[in-house]
Amino acid sequence: MAEALIVTAPATSANLGPGFDVLAAALDFTNAVVITRRTGPLAVRVVGEGADELPADASNLICRSLSEGLDSLDGLEIECRNRIPLGRGLGSSAASVCAGLIAANALGGLRWSPSEILSRATRLEGHADNAAACLTGGIVAVGADHTTIRLEVPRALAFVAAIPLATVSTSEARAALPGAIPIRDAAITLANGIRLVLALTQGHLDDLPAVLDDRLHEPYRGTMVPGLDAMRALIGTHGCLGVTISGSGPATLLWCRDECLDELETAATEALASTGSATRLVPMRIAQTGVRARWATPGDAPRLERSIG
Repeated sequence: MAEALIVTAPATSANLGPGFDVLAAALDFTNAVVITRRTGPLAVRVVGEGADELPADASNLICRSLSEGLDSLDGLEIECRNRIPLGRGLGSSAASVCAGLIAANALGGLRWSPSEILSRATRLEGHADNAAACLTGGIVAVGADHTTIRLEVPRALAFVAAIPLATVSTSEARAALPGAIPIRDAAITLANGIRLVLALTQGHLDDLPAVLDDRLHEPYRGTMVPGLDAMRALIGTHGCLGVTISGSGPATLLWCRDECLDELETAATEALASTGSATRLVPMRIAQTGVRARWATPGDAPRLERSIG
């Protein structure tokens, strides 16, 4: 019976408010890639998110990442089982790149180091923050040299992800940013970023409402996020500790304690209904592990389907 290589990769949320291009979190919402060897040319199938948009050939981002380590993709059958929506700021491209690189490392017996994988992922994906969180899991801080520090944060931390039907490209979101900002805004955001890291690592979740404010990117991207004002109005009620734009948006994270997830989801549903925004709400927690690969037989497929369902 043929073996399959199964690679799972988590969604990610970059910036986390005042941590612009530095902080990112891995979320327990995953894509899976199933790769089997067979005779014949490369075959690619995409199911779930992006099934009608993503290429089913060697130009697929998974395949381009695999080609970093494999001379030929002939003889591979690749099925991409996607849950992470495209163009919403939840790291769908980082998940594809990281999954492809980890798969190449395993299939080719390459023994790439973690730092080499991150370097390749950053070059392919364009952002070290999403890639670092996807590879390691947890919440990470990434330096200019791509040095990664994983923050130990309370497991009680949870989110309600608000995912609009509308999409925003990273280039469009970047174009919305000004060429310069007031030094006072930079100083306030820097202070909040430091305080956010301290609040997370010291377990002081009640401090979050005061430290999630950003003045570098969120004020300029807010108009691209449907229902943002309605969600921000929930801060301080129903257990909501803050609201941050996820990456370049338009998805957002409503921060809360785990025990408040149901209450906050209900309140956010009502708040968004009043705006007429077509937005899906998904409870999420921190993914404690990043990209994972394992060998399995086809008989594992039903169990896999349930795990990524």
